[in-house]
Amino acid sequence: MSIAELPPQVAAPPGDSATPATTRPHAAIISLEQAAYLAILLLAVISRLWGLGDRALHHDETLHAYFSWLVFRGEGYVHDPLLHGPFLYFFGALIYFFFSVSDATARLGPALFGIALVMLPYLLRRELGRSAALLASVYILISPAFMYIARFIRHDPYTILFELLALIGAVRYATTRRPLWLYVVALSLALMFVTMETFFLYMAIFAPLVALVFFWKVWKPGAAVLAALGVAVVALVFWLPGYPERPFPSSDTVNRVAGPYICPSELQPFPPPNPMRVARPGPIFGWSPLATFDNNYALCVRHQPDDNFGLYFIKLGEFVNHPAILTGLVLVLATLAALWWVVWRRRDATGATIWEHACAGGDATVATFASLGRDRRLLIAGGLFFLVYTLFFTAFLTNTAGVITGTTGSLLYWLAQHEVERGGQPPHYYAVLLAIYEPLLIMWGVVGLAMAGVLGWRRVMRRNRDADSAADGRESGADDERASSGDDPVAWLPLVLAWWSIATFALYSWAGEKMPWLTVHVALPLTLLGAWAAGRVLVWWRRSITAEAERNGFSLSRIVRPFPIFLGLLTVISIYCLLLITVTIRADAQPAALTPWIAPLWMVLMALLTAGAWVLRGRRWATGALAAGVTLIVAAYTLRSAYQLSFRYGDIPREMMIYTQTSPDVKRVIDRLDEALRRRSNATTATVWYDNETVWDWYHIRFARAEEQPPLLQRAPGDDVIAVLMLLENYENEQNRRFLEGFLVQRYPLRWWFPEEETYRLPRDWMTAPVDRQSSLLMRMLRQPFDPRTSQQFWQYVLYRVPPHPLGSTDFVVAVRPEVAPEMGLGFGGER
Repeated sequence: MSIAELPPQVAAPPGDSATPATTRPHAAIISLEQAAYLAILLLAVISRLWGLGDRALHHDETLHAYFSWLVFRGEGYVHDPLLHGPFLYFFGALIYFFFSVSDATARLGPALFGIALVMLPYLLRRELGRSAALLASVYILISPAFMYIARFIRHDPYTILFELLALIGAVRYATTRRPLWLYVVALSLALMFVTMETFFLYMAIFAPLVALVFFWKVWKPGAAVLAALGVAVVALVFWLPGYPERPFPSSDTVNRVAGPYICPSELQPFPPPNPMRVARPGPIFGWSPLATFDNNYALCVRHQPDDNFGLYFIKLGEFVNHPAILTGLVLVLATLAALWWVVWRRRDATGATIWEHACAGGDATVATFASLGRDRRLLIAGGLFFLVYTLFFTAFLTNTAGVITGTTGSLLYWLAQHEVERGGQPPHYYAVLLAIYEPLLIMWGVVGLAMAGVLGWRRVMRRNRDADSAADGRESGADDERASSGDDPVAWLPLVLAWWSIATFALYSWAGEKMPWLTVHVALPLTLLGAWAAGRVLVWWRRSITAEAERNGFSLSRIVRPFPIFLGLLTVISIYCLLLITVTIRADAQPAALTPWIAPLWMVLMALLTAGAWVLRGRRWATGALAAGVTLIVAAYTLRSAYQLSFRYGDIPREMMIYTQTSPDVKRVIDRLDEALRRRSNATTATVWYDNETVWDWYHIRFARAEEQPPLLQRAPGDDVIAVLMLLENYENEQNRRFLEGFLVQRYPLRWWFPEEETYRLPRDWMTAPVDRQSSLLMRMLRQPFDPRTSQQFWQYVLYRVPPHPLGSTDFVVAVRPEVAPEMGLGFGGER
């Protein structure tokens, strides 16, 4: 029996403690499943750690690495939501303490969490199914997005692990009711909160779901009340306030009556009134815009480094005193108080509350909620959450205002960024990224959504039939089993994953700020859902074997022996079509006209192959073989994409996921300059100057002596200055050029970026606008899918990562003393 054939284990009956497992002798050797996980672990370690410091640090990476270094040096930390939560910086400092400071160790924390994420589905074997959990681990291992982000010092590698761990804890608690898993949920949520503001989106997805399930089981009108409350809060925050007048459409600030916004300070805690100019009053009530429409206010309220609570509450009041926010607060508090009174305090004629009636009903879900109140479990979980929250946001009690700003500063700052829309990515951004990098995820994610929908529909219909039978007085021996399976949280896990997938994709696509590293948040629930669907399909495929053949021991042979033939033919077809594409995308005239038709040809040949298998082996075998074959073919593309993204083009933005990136020349210049200085006798006294470019904040720590200079130099470098790192725009100033006379100067790209405008952006009128060579590749694909030139550019990018337009860049110069230039390598020594 293969791993794919192993049925999921049945969870132990819920109880207040774990049910002791029946003791049995263990085999002397590990099982096939355990060997598979060990192999996955080994590959995860290699793929996440290999060449970790070879790639230049991205602009954001340099900030995260630098501030972690400041914490490591004992220079303190103040939470600033501009750079997300504090966990990364404290954990990064811990990594530096144990493994020293370098580009590689800066990324070591995310890499370790990336390895752990690969293995984490193992904890869902019983609930998700053994084959599904194994498939989830395999996919996270080879996924381009997960692999790349795990080798990138950002908050996301930490956050997605906490997201998955919180789900695992919740599912395990629902099935076992062991307090340990509740505390895992609390700690995971707390660590997620102190890591990144995506915590608010995660809670916006799961908190309503949990609340609705609770009230559906306890008091169904409460579910409708909560749904109405959610709609009202969304309307109060995002619809009813007005819209401000801006200096220009893409500005992150607003026009005010008396000039720019003034942040309250100790010298001026109550600045003169300076309302926004209103471009469009709010509907219905004509309310003014929220304070967070002005990014200057968001920068003011995001934190309070001096711990002046009174001053911070003045800042906070500018947002809270808006009528929409006051109305929302009153509405939320009044609704929650009313629900508390109705469910827990009001008693009926029997003297019992609604909650007491629900607990007496014997429903497993209600019993799980009731168990939260035992042994102070919920109180302990809340205490753990608040302890982690307080320690990290107050920087271990050195910035006590963080206990407030950790929530309000984070929420208000990123609410403002929703309007700023940094990056300006379109709503279809994540759909494009998933299509390019994770087509396998899209394929099985869609299948999983369909299967979960069918599963949910069948269970609802079965419950309705059981209810009708009970009402008519008819009972069957299977009724109790059906009821228990319907109440089992594991039975509803696919529907939870489907909700998580849909809600995450919708929320992240709607949010104003969209960045490539956020793709992993969208991909995570789809991975679990797709793995569940693939595992079910494998079981369904296995059942195509007759019971007689299975008894005779030929079940696997009837699958395995014909399948390599089917897969071989499918591979030959795919390679043939791939070779045709590689020829036609580089050709002109007649051969190029064939390019748009090769993909349809592949599908036709694949359909013919499947039809032949259908005739010879039956419908179910042919469908299963097609699913497995296409999965393996697309998995090969996925693995190649992961290699190219993480190892081949890791710091070259030919990859859409890279977005914008510090060029490899920066790392080469720093490495060669560092080596050249080490060879000199005055290495400890030689000085490197650098200007106001932020990436130098990280790279300057490589040198024994480094000094930051203003963009406009105030004096010529002294004899101790060996090299000067400067933005090209600063170097082009005549005064700077004069001060650097006698230095040898070389120009390099500092930061380059992917040509988004020419690739996937769409104008508002893209469906009717004229299509020409200047239109984006996506627009031409949608409007003229069979245009030869468009197909050529599409396949050139998919296969070779050749964008339809050259990369953009901004440059820097390095000026060195003539005696150092020969040690800097080729391409050096020329004067401008």
